[in-house]
Amino acid sequence: MARLDRAMTTGCLILLVALIVVFGTVLGVLWYWSWHTDKINAEHRQQALLAFDDQLRRTKNETIRALGDAGPADPDALTAVIHQHTGAPVISYDASRDVFRARVAKRAEYKTRTLFGIGQDVIVRCLEYTYAPAKCHDWASAMSILMNDTCGPSVSIGNGAHIAGQRVAALEAAELNRAGVRRALAPYRRFLTVGTITRTGSTVKISVAVSEGTSRQCYRITRDGSQVLSVPAQTCPGLTAANTAR
Repeated sequence: MARLDRAMTTGCLILLVALIVVFGTVLGVLWYWSWHTDKINAEHRQQALLAFDDQLRRTKNETIRALGDAGPADPDALTAVIHQHTGAPVISYDASRDVFRARVAKRAEYKTRTLFGIGQDVIVRCLEYTYAPAKCHDWASAMSILMNDTCGPSVSIGNGAHIAGQRVAALEAAELNRAGVRRALAPYRRFLTVGTITRTGSTVKISVAVSEGTSRQCYRITRDGSQVLSVPAQTCPGLTAANTAR
């Protein structure tokens, strides 16, 4: 009986040691895999950040060149140039200082490794581009990175302008008048206000103010046939206090 007890004790000890070795090996492998994956993900994020920042700088410089090519122009035309290159839904103009400020949220996705395979993560930046005329028809520019929630109104205004463009695109040609446009945008009157509507041949231009909280941005929606273009502007014909977007 004593021999049996000793044998069972020895067997239990061997089994316990084996389990400890197995669990230790598994934990070691998992720790190494986690460390290696975090290292790879950090490298991917750094590479994505460098590429993202380079893209943002190129956007700033391309906008400067486009503004220089535009020559002397009114604020609405220059606002359209800035929007074309930056994609900013909110662009304000300080006439006293002759300065444009474009606020936009930008994002870049990059691949990551996870326990279950390949995943994705995202880098988000809230940016404010500043553009002002300089000497010899050149332009000076600066780019600031703001807190992400600062771009909340800008994102909402961009979404509102997109909705307005979609609603205008869905109208029949006979409905492209003030009454028809107001009726189409009525469900969104909380943040969309219709100004003037002008028609030149088949082209219809609609002035709309898009609001979010205390921010407000004018938009010119142009429809030519089935093509619709929504562009920020500094003036909203038919509306007062047109552009207070910040």
